[in-house]
Parts: sequence; C-alpha cells; structure tokens
Amino acid sequence: MSAAPERLAVAREHAGLRADVYLALHLPALSRTRIRQKVQTGESLLNGRRYATSARLREGDQITILWRGPLDGRPAPTLPVLFEDAWLLALDKPAGVASHPMGRIQSGTAIQFVRERDAGLIREHLARGDAGFYPRLVHRLDMLTSGVLLVARTRESFLAMQRLVQSRAVRKSYLALVEGTVREDEGRIELPLGRDEASAVRVKMAARVDGLPALTEYRVVRRMTGHTLVRAFPVTGRQHQVRVHLAAIGHPVAGDLLYRDEALFIRRQDCLQAGGPLDPSLPARHLLHAEQVSFVHPFTGQQVTIDSPPPPCFSQDPPGTPTASAARG
Repeated sequence: MSAAPERLAVAREHAGLRADVYLALHLPALSRTRIRQKVQTGESLLNGRRYATSARLREGDQITILWRGPLDGRPAPTLPVLFEDAWLLALDKPAGVASHPMGRIQSGTAIQFVRERDAGLIREHLARGDAGFYPRLVHRLDMLTSGVLLVARTRESFLAMQRLVQSRAVRKSYLALVEGTVREDEGRIELPLGRDEASAVRVKMAARVDGLPALTEYRVVRRMTGHTLVRAFPVTGRQHQVRVHLAAIGHPVAGDLLYRDEALFIRRQDCLQAGGPLDPSLPARHLLHAEQVSFVHPFTGQQVTIDSPPPPCFSQDPPGTPTASAARG
C-alpha cells in the first residue's frame, strides 16, 4: 500500500540502534524480514541515501519511508491471551490466522498482534537502551491449526525457550479428528520426515528413510462413525509432524487437503492468501488443535501448563469430511 513519504527523525534515546530495530519499533505490523526487503529495494532512505538495515543510527538522522502500513490490507486480529508474564505470552490462536507473515499474507498475523499490543513496552525499553524486548515466536502453528501459540517477549527468554525446545523439555499435546477408525487404543509412530520432493507445494513433508528422526505418540479419545478423535503427543518437533504421521498410518486429519488432495489444497490456499471468499465445497480448516503446552519456566522455576479449549467442531460427530460451514469451529 503506497502513500505519501513519511519522515522520521532519530531522537537521542534511539541513537546507536540498528536501523532495522528502529523501523520495527515504528512499523510493528511488518516483520523484520519484510522491512529488510523494503529497505533493500530502496523504498526507505537514510538521510536521502540507500542504506543497510545493520546501519547504526545517530541522533538527528532522518529516515524516509516510501511505503506505509499493511501490504495486503488485512485487519489486525485481536486474540485471547492464555498466559502472560514479564518473559512469555501465550495466545489462543484460531484457525485462519497466520502465526507470522508469509507469502502474500504480510499483515493480520498473530505475532504482529503481540508486537502492536506491546508497542508501548517496546518503546519504553528502547528509551532505556534495551533493544532486547521484542516479541518472537517460540514455535509456530499452521494457519489452519488452532490452539496454544507461545511467544517469547525478550531475546533472553527466546533463547531460554529454544534451549528447552531443543532438549525436548517443552511438552505439547494436540487433538486431532482423523478419518477412519483407529483400531489401537494407543500407539507410537516413528517415521523420519523430510521434504516431499515430488510435491509442487514447498512446505509439504513426507515420511522418507533419509529424513530427520521423528516420533509421535497417540491415544484414542473417542471413536465415531467414520472418524476417530485422538490425542497426539509429538516427542520431536518436525514441520507438519502430527499431520504427516497420522496420514502415514492411513488416518489423515479431517479437512487436511495437503495430505489428501494437493490440487484442492492449492485452490484453498489461493483463496485464503488472496483474502477472498472460500469455495464452500472445500473445508475451511483441518481439525487439528494444539490443546496444551507444558514446561518448567526457565526464569521462575515453576511448572507452567497452558490449555486451550478445543472449538465446538471437535465435539461434533461429522457425517464426513467437514464442510466450510461445519468446520469453522
């Protein structure tokens, strides 16, 4: 979205900041990746010249912004907060909201909601010379997955949570409504995962012998006509792990077009990314919900368990793959 140029004069308290940090403060709706792209294309100038986002600013420098606001016009979401302290924040993300900017979706994401919500605190910390207070995602949820989304509010807490994730000390559970009847009451799916090189969809994963180790445990919650509600516990944290593992044992997540019909998935994604009406013949979401995240807080030492109640669509007995109207939850 183009507009009249905006000029920002660097105040004394912001002298010494990197240019990308300073711009992130003033443009919380844009990711730092998008800011860097816009600077690299010359759509922002420093004292009338092109510059690098790593440049250190001086008092009185003038940054000219030749673009302004969200690039795709999506409204900023207002998301429920499930947990919050000085270091961490957890959101209850609905299906249909992206966790972070991607592709044509450059606004209206969960992380931008947090940064806009915390904009005052970001400014306060910057005024004290602390550029470390800047919310970052600890993990991601797919756009059509709902549930607990964990955010680190500071660089220190982000690094601490990444260490917990890498040591498998962050426990997660998902509810998944899958197709077919899962016969075993519980089980383990241990299949290595890697990119599906035969797919036209860049993010699609597949079980493959040369992939990274991946383990998912599951328990049946309830069996219904044509479907089974299971609780899945990913021990590792590979991309799309729960979805790929369940599909690999013959029980794809209901509504998960990527692992059932790639052409339909692409059609739905085109609608979602364009912000247009969804084809009513396609499911509006896949029925996967991040219901719980649990860990020992790296700064307080307290056990933290964060729960997200599942949407109503998980308690319904679907006659078949949910339609757009039945799956909105």
